[in-house]
Amino acid sequence: MSFDAPKILGRGYLFRLLAVAGLFVSSLSPALADAESPLVLTPAVGVENGGLALGGSLRYFFMPNLAGEIDAGYGTSLCQNCHLSATTLTGNLVYEIHPTSRLFLYVAAGGGGALAALSSPESARALWGEIDVGGGGGYRLTRTVGISLEERWFIPVSGSLASATPGALSFDRTFLGIAVSF
Repeated sequence: MSFDAPKILGRGYLFRLLAVAGLFVSSLSPALADAESPLVLTPAVGVENGGLALGGSLRYFFMPNLAGEIDAGYGTSLCQNCHLSATTLTGNLVYEIHPTSRLFLYVAAGGGGALAALSSPESARALWGEIDVGGGGGYRLTRTVGISLEERWFIPVSGSLASATPGALSFDRTFLGIAVSF
């Protein structure tokens, strides 16, 4: 008795496989089926430990209140007896706490890396791993455009710079941004 397996790569089977995969993904993330704009881009400007900061984030809502985020920023910081600039790139989970049609509050947590450059009293560069935690809120001006204000804390967990320990160089950033949904 022989068993002939069906041809998996045939057009009919491929279409059915994609349809089943699509149903599975949409059942895991109901926001994709109902949401008009699951992507939110937020360019921002702000202050980082007393210096200027620029950056932004891109969020993808895979559930109604839960998003994955890529956050990037550059800022100059005034630390104890030194001048430090840092470029950060982190991946975070963002949870919106009971958003309304206009107002939203959120918390974020994740991790990533920072490239730091110390320019005084010594000159040095380092790459370190960091934890990113924060929160913020915003107001939707229209269905697709809003303003947001957030505070983030970056805590180095690996690597070092000059003679400073990673914990001594933790920094915070306050951003004001324009959130655009698409």
